[in-house]
Amino acid sequence: MNSQSDVSLRHPSWEALWQYLEAKRQPVEDEIRRYPAPIAGCDAHFNYLLEQRTALSRELVRLDAASKAAVSGAERCKAIESFIRSSACIDAEYAARFRAASKSSG
Repeated sequence: MNSQSDVSLRHPSWEALWQYLEAKRQPVEDEIRRYPAPIAGCDAHFNYLLEQRTALSRELVRLDAASKAAVSGAERCKAIESFIRSSACIDAEYAARFRAASKSSG
């Protein structure tokens, strides 16, 4: 997976989405790291954390691919909106704030 700096070179909107997803992923990573040794397959919360980490990591990879594919301004706006709508990791509140900030910045 590429780093945030790779995404941020493309456009500030991609960077903002990257930072949001990474901010959600990092606490999950930290909790998994500190989690007591689970009994394999029997610890529902640990399994949930693993699912969350996988989903967020998958979204970061998808975000990177989308940011590479959308080069022009019109493509970028359409790709960003499509990414936000299709992401199970981006909640409605953040999506609304992101859209409002994007409109006010340009």
